Amino acid sequence: MIPNVARALAAILLFGLLASGAEAYPNKPVRLVVSAPAGTAPDIIARLIAPKMSEQFGQPIIIDNKAGANGNIAAGEVSKAAPDGYTLLMTVAGTVTANPSLYPRSAVTDLEPITQVVTNDFIVATRTSLNIKTLPELLALIRQQPGKINAATTANGSFPHLAAELLKKDSGLDFTIVKHNGEAAAGTSVAGEHTDFIIVTRAVVASFVDAKKLFPIASTGPTRNVLSPDLPTVAETGLPGYAMTGWIALLGPKGLPPQITSALHKAVSEAVADPAIRDRLVAMQFSPIVNTPADFAKVIDAERAKLSALIQHAKLAE
Repeated sequence: MIPNVARALAAILLFGLLASGAEAYPNKPVRLVVSAPAGTAPDIIARLIAPKMSEQFGQPIIIDNKAGANGNIAAGEVSKAAPDGYTLLMTVAGTVTANPSLYPRSAVTDLEPITQVVTNDFIVATRTSLNIKTLPELLALIRQQPGKINAATTANGSFPHLAAELLKKDSGLDFTIVKHNGEAAAGTSVAGEHTDFIIVTRAVVASFVDAKKLFPIASTGPTRNVLSPDLPTVAETGLPGYAMTGWIALLGPKGLPPQITSALHKAVSEAVADPAIRDRLVAMQFSPIVNTPADFAKVIDAERAKLSALIQHAKLAE
């Protein structure tokens, strides 16, 4: 039988069982596949909310780290699982929205949106010795020295990298993007004056700002972040319409029955509403968010279209 047809029939059968009350969800452990290594933000967040979800469900949530291929390994494994709610995915935005354009032959799109858990904008910061205090000043410097100003970002196709590419595209200016193996390496590069400015998560920028090595000049979100209300956005300081926001979210295999999707959404919502968990997320420089599956699906569609155009413009696809 064709795999997609088999999965659809399984979903229909499961839906019927749930509707008739013949099956309670969950009645066994739930496996949560994380598309990143232990100790990274997606892993920490998964382990933060899993105990509260287990408490609500009365079943263990088992974390299974499956890093590699920019999230495609974990996403591929979950997409092939039965749509019964016992195999789920915790991943970053790029796995779902950028990968289909970056890796058109191997990316996974066959997933069911459940909810975003947190969002995070990025910070544009300059090395303090550059003596640049605003985004317009930075853009003016780039304009004066085309091709000579360097921006540090993370790996090819990562959201910090895409944020830099979007800045280049929207400004129409010529600067060099220097990719690094991880955010800490990118931050160290700018702090050590090997590069001139950086676009990276606020959690990484914070320590370098405290050490007076970096100076934050803008955030990449669509609006000012409550975590730094005095920091203007790129859009309001020079490039109207510019926005690039990362997130971490929960998804499942395509065809997940609405009752299970709803139960998972409720469990995540209640976990994130817990004051201790919420405080920890904010301390990690994330903005908690639990949107509906329908709203999350709209986010995915809009971002895929936007990033497809950007990736094509920057010629990043493999």
